[in-house]
Amino acid sequence: MSANTLLIVEDSFVQAKIIRKQFEVLTDFSMLIAPNLSEAAALITAHKEKLFAAVVDLNLPDAPDGEAVDLCREHGLVCIVLTASFDESLRQQFLEKRVADYFLKGSIDDIEPLTVSVQRLHANRRVTALVVDDSATQRQIVKKMLAAQCIAALEATDGMEALEVLAQNPGIRLVITDFEMPRMDGITLVREIRGKHKINDMAVIGLSSAGSGPLTAKFLKYGANDFLTKPFEAEEFYWRVNQTLNILDVMQELRDYRDHAAKR
Repeated sequence: MSANTLLIVEDSFVQAKIIRKQFEVLTDFSMLIAPNLSEAAALITAHKEKLFAAVVDLNLPDAPDGEAVDLCREHGLVCIVLTASFDESLRQQFLEKRVADYFLKGSIDDIEPLTVSVQRLHANRRVTALVVDDSATQRQIVKKMLAAQCIAALEATDGMEALEVLAQNPGIRLVITDFEMPRMDGITLVREIRGKHKINDMAVIGLSSAGSGPLTAKFLKYGANDFLTKPFEAEEFYWRVNQTLNILDVMQELRDYRDHAAKR
């Protein structure tokens, strides 16, 4: 059975109650609550097989410097951080720890984006992506960023190899491809993909270096769902990938509804 339990690590009883109430209203996740690091560790040990993610207060009485984030990451949990303040040094800390997302603490109205993020991360565990780039370093960078969003990834060194991987792995839903590659470039790859897969069935995000503005139009014109210019910020990458997958899910729901209506 797929892990479906969320760990909330929050020392404020009121804040934990707000978060729990919103998740109960908007999701079907089970929840466990720990007010400190030691209880979080005990819950992880007791329920590790059920847990898939943790919403963690960055500053706890027994973990003032984000130790709870480290604990959750060490146990393989997806980690979403709650913080009362935010600055660039904290942002860099989040990126280094590869947290999936981060949110400022607030009222119950501020919790809805958190629930949306967690739901997307849970859904992403069923997504397989393909990273296409002739640079092994760049492939690993993108794969690690996808892993932070719970997305498994295969890789290919150019467009021709990518088509072979796609043929062998029909479950791939997302392709992230560079432009400049030997044998077959990214735009040609997009055209080949669109000959077999509609834009609402398989998503493609194009990548290229700064100064390649016209490529954006070419990628989109030939069927890419989105485009990113390198170097890009992690948050932008996460947002674009998740928004693209959200659109795929909505289109699938519409197809399912149409098919169901046609059978009635």
